[in-house]
Amino acid sequence: MSAASVFSITFKLREVASALGASTLEVALAITLSFIGGAIGGVALGALADAYGRRLGLFTSILVFSAAEALAGFAKSIWLLYAAWLSVGFGVNAENGIAYAVIAETWRGGRPGLIGGLTQGLYFIGMFLDAALSFLPWRLLFVLIGVASAATAPLALLVPEGAGRRGKAPPLAEIFRGGLLAVTALASALVAAAFMYTIPLATLAPDYLEEIGAEALWRLALPLLGFAAFALAGWLSDIFGGGRVVMALAPIGLASALALPLAGALSAPDLAAAYFASSYFAYLGVWISELYPAEVRATATNFVFTLGRVMGGVGPALVAAAGLPWGLSLDLAACSLAALISAALLSRR
Repeated sequence: MSAASVFSITFKLREVASALGASTLEVALAITLSFIGGAIGGVALGALADAYGRRLGLFTSILVFSAAEALAGFAKSIWLLYAAWLSVGFGVNAENGIAYAVIAETWRGGRPGLIGGLTQGLYFIGMFLDAALSFLPWRLLFVLIGVASAATAPLALLVPEGAGRRGKAPPLAEIFRGGLLAVTALASALVAAAFMYTIPLATLAPDYLEEIGAEALWRLALPLLGFAAFALAGWLSDIFGGGRVVMALAPIGLASALALPLAGALSAPDLAAAYFASSYFAYLGVWISELYPAEVRATATNFVFTLGRVMGGVGPALVAAAGLPWGLSLDLAACSLAALISAALLSRR
């Protein structure tokens, strides 16, 4: 439901813009604000989870984004929409970071990468849900998703506590000490590349497919492909290691990026290859969580994701301003190279 919440607006940009008397670019700025809110919320609620338990952190995160999503349905101005979507991101991204820590700490059945991939892959199921419900008026859609999300909040109280409660947030400086400094720097670079690749792709691909007259079925097929690819990447990371899988997928992303401006009628299959290449994002949260001691795990994971969330937020606007398909092509190519290099270095740690 977190993915359905934060991405619901991407299927309603024109409708919301018309209702609020704004341009689609102005409405799209809400997406940027959601990731900026996520950068703040991730650190704040991640510290809460380290100090007082994963359950409280998750429960609070869900309540924040579900309430904000529902309230967005009543927005009368673009500024109220901005405030609501900033809060949606504050809760959604915090929930994700805490969930990675929970999986790393409590999953004992083997295949943590697969479980992380399935968990992260649910983002695509949320996007599929948005696409399937996009026939609804935007206000009703936001309220329904907000209410449905709030109904899942009690499930957070059933999550096992994998780390002891300290009663206070750990000092952020702990993740920059000793060998953790290099881990934090390289992991931040890798996650930033993943966000800057995946978010503009997932945000702009539906509109681009509509613009070039691709079959509407692709808008439903791509999220399902993304889910399957994320599960596969998570499984492969358990067998070959997270770094090797990134280094195998990044060249696919680079090739599809370079081909996009010339793809023409094959743009939809080319974007499908780009979606597949993004699947290393699937297990990054769990893999990175495992690199840190339990007492700082939620804080560290959310901090590492901070730069990525900010870049993911500004990414769609920057790519759109550069124009499609060239802007997206350059973005995907640069991020594929950055992911390849940072993963190779991080694998040596």
